Amino acid sequence: MDLSVIFARYKVRSIIVVLGIMLTVAAAGCATGITREELLEQMQSENPPMIVDVRSQGEYDRDHVPGAVHIPFYSIGSGLNALGFSKQAPVVLYCEHGPRSGIAGFTLILSGYDKVYSLEGAMKGWRKSEFPIEVITH
Repeated sequence: MDLSVIFARYKVRSIIVVLGIMLTVAAAGCATGITREELLEQMQSENPPMIVDVRSQGEYDRDHVPGAVHIPFYSIGSGLNALGFSKQAPVVLYCEHGPRSGIAGFTLILSGYDKVYSLEGAMKGWRKSEFPIEVITH
């Protein structure tokens, strides 16, 4: 067997293993969980956390947690930097089901953010609990 074929197969397998590990970590998330009830309570406090919807613009426009800002998961770091957000301040992330906020949380933790939280149940759970939502109409 040609040596280049062996290296190519090894490289593909290595990439698949690394991607699998990354997806598992992202899906599990590295962020601390926050319940819907805890978030609702914190939203009504004097110092509410930054809430970030990491879904697509269309999903955000359709419905989102009141006061949430929209930053797609793939640009979470640069989006928070553009807002001048402190790495020491609490930030709550959510998407529709969990994987995108897991990826965003993993990215923020690797970038040195200290207080990264993921909304348990995501937007689907927020909606199911019949908690307040905001809608963008054009």
